[in-house]
Parts: sequence; C-alpha cells; structure tokens
Amino acid sequence: MQFRKNPKPEVVINIAPLVDVVFLLVIFFAVTTSFIDPAGLKLELPESTSTATRETRDLTVLMAADGTLSFDGQSVSHDELGSRLSEALETADNKVVVLRADTTAAHGDVVRVMDVVREAGAEGLTVAAQNARD
Repeated sequence: MQFRKNPKPEVVINIAPLVDVVFLLVIFFAVTTSFIDPAGLKLELPESTSTATRETRDLTVLMAADGTLSFDGQSVSHDELGSRLSEALETADNKVVVLRADTTAAHGDVVRVMDVVREAGAEGLTVAAQNARD
C-alpha cells in the first residue's frame, strides 16, 4: 500500500508590511526634522570656551566677512541699520542686540556697527561666538 505524502507548505516571508513601516518612518522623520537656516549670510563665528546659550529672542545683526550687514532677515546698509534698529528697539521687550560678525570681518567695521547699535538705543550688546568644543 502506498501512502501519499502531504507536501510541506512553503514558508514565505511577506515583506510588504515591513516596507510600509519603513516608508512611514521616513515620512515621519522628514516631516519632523526642522530645516532652519539661521540667517541669510554665511558666517564663520569666532570661537570661545565660555559661551552661554540664551533662551530669549533678541534682535540680531549679522555681519559677513566682506562687511555686508543683515538685520531681520534683510540686507541693510550701515546707514539704514541705525533707523531700522531704532524702530525695532521701540517695540522690543528685550532691548539687547546680538552682533554675529564673521571671524574675518574687519575690526573697524565691527566697531562701527557696535557704535550704530549703541546710538540706536540698545541697552545691551552681545557679540556672538560659537563654542570651541563644537
């Protein structure tokens, strides 16, 4: 007497759910990642070992290596900076201005901007630097 052998079922791993989960993770990380461009100018900040992080949003003046100025996301000239800062300081809660100047910016230009900031009515001036450990 001959017995029929039952064929063994093939084991198949369905990877469609795995692909779905991977796509969902990619979409999640793409949506939750923040792509923040901190300024309109490419700067190389000087380094300092004693930098501190600030939690409040201050008025920020950016100065590129060639002396180009940017305030509130827009390029401004040295002449325009004083009037724009005065207007912004009138409505600002914190009257501190942050100066983010490139490492290779001319010292004279930086001092000139510092004078404009003081004349505009700022109560404080902070010079930004990046942490040397970064």
